Amino acid sequence: MNKITIAALMLLWSFGCLFGQSGKVWRLEVLVCDSIAQPIKDVAIYDAKNNLRSVTDYEGRASVATRQGEMLYFSHLSFERKSYRVDKRTLTDIGEVKNFTIVTLQPKSFILSEVAVIENAPHLAYENEEVWVLDYKVGIGGISLILHKPFEQVLLCVNHDQDTLAQLKIKPKFDELYQDAFGNTHLLSADSVYQTFYDKGKLYLLFGNSKDNFTTKLKPIVASTTDVIVKEERFAYGQQITYIVVDKKTKTRRVMRQISGNTLEMALNWELDNYRFSLMNQKENTLVEDPYGDLPESRFDFMLDVKKRLMLQPVYNPIYVIQNEIIVFDFENGFVCHFDKSGNFVQQFPIDFHKQKGRFGIETKREGWNKNIIMDQATGKCYAQFTTDGIVTLKEIDLNSGKVKREIRLTDHSFPQNIQIYNGNVYYLYLDKKRIVGQDKRSLYKMKL
Repeated sequence: MNKITIAALMLLWSFGCLFGQSGKVWRLEVLVCDSIAQPIKDVAIYDAKNNLRSVTDYEGRASVATRQGEMLYFSHLSFERKSYRVDKRTLTDIGEVKNFTIVTLQPKSFILSEVAVIENAPHLAYENEEVWVLDYKVGIGGISLILHKPFEQVLLCVNHDQDTLAQLKIKPKFDELYQDAFGNTHLLSADSVYQTFYDKGKLYLLFGNSKDNFTTKLKPIVASTTDVIVKEERFAYGQQITYIVVDKKTKTRRVMRQISGNTLEMALNWELDNYRFSLMNQKENTLVEDPYGDLPESRFDFMLDVKKRLMLQPVYNPIYVIQNEIIVFDFENGFVCHFDKSGNFVQQFPIDFHKQKGRFGIETKREGWNKNIIMDQATGKCYAQFTTDGIVTLKEIDLNSGKVKREIRLTDHSFPQNIQIYNGNVYYLYLDKKRIVGQDKRSLYKMKL
């Protein structure tokens, strides 16, 4: 065998080592953020054949089954579409998170074109093909929607039969709706908040406030009964939650329940390090450039921030008021807890629907668990959300036993987003595949459970 043949074989062997795994499927862990490192939720991830492969969660994270060399596309209404070629050599491992990368999207610099809406088997909840739905909230008074029409953005109010009650033209910067513990709906932008109010066929925006003031004063109020309000206080990067009961008449305060995450000690150590560095008038560790070269050149400790996001996931323990009773899902300790209208403990039931037995009998998070409990305000029923291969399963939880009563699979559409339930009907946004180039057509669907 001559030298040329040997060299050719060695070259082929080296390419085989590099791309021989191209047929093997493995999971890519992605954090999608904007140019100032803020996570972006609801980013759709497509493959080259235009198949929807995953959607980022509220923390900007997604897990995608992929292969070496595959081309993926990241798409969002407010950001430029971005392509990404999978290359295992560029990925990193952070703690238990393997094959991790960061994708940064740039905001669009032009006005978006139309966005669409859609309701049982399932069918259109709001039928108008000339608009796109940016966000919505379903409540006792009907459905509030933020719509993007050609050349304008609109706040729309419809009843549960989808009849239009009122609409109001709003600035394009408003792209989010929030429902507070008192049942009021708020219109949010990056810097300001207004409460929406419907009266006699007209919509009004009231009590304008800064986003910071809203976040620090109103948003921490997570529940309200006839006797008390409940405030949520978070510590140590969200690893500890304290629920404070405030009596509406006497204004007295007391602790209703305190819940700690399993990485609380790590979070406290990080806070101590921050304090030490502040005493030395230094920033955490050494100021470094973004190692991915995709974010702006402003200098900050990028990798430490990413590690905190991945390793210090805020504890998820939702709280609801059902028939004037306070219900807390304590996932850290494995209980659904009942408190009376004054915030006094009544009883608790064990829950394990969010866990599964792993290796050596160790309990781990159940595959597909979305860390999302959805409460039907009309019926008081609660549903846990699971997603497997894009198909969502809703598990109705018996609040008086902690057990799963029934399961409902949403098989008509893959990766439905922003799921809400009211009066036995499930609503969700769906990324329509019949898209205008570079834009995702979000439709609002409604289906009877």
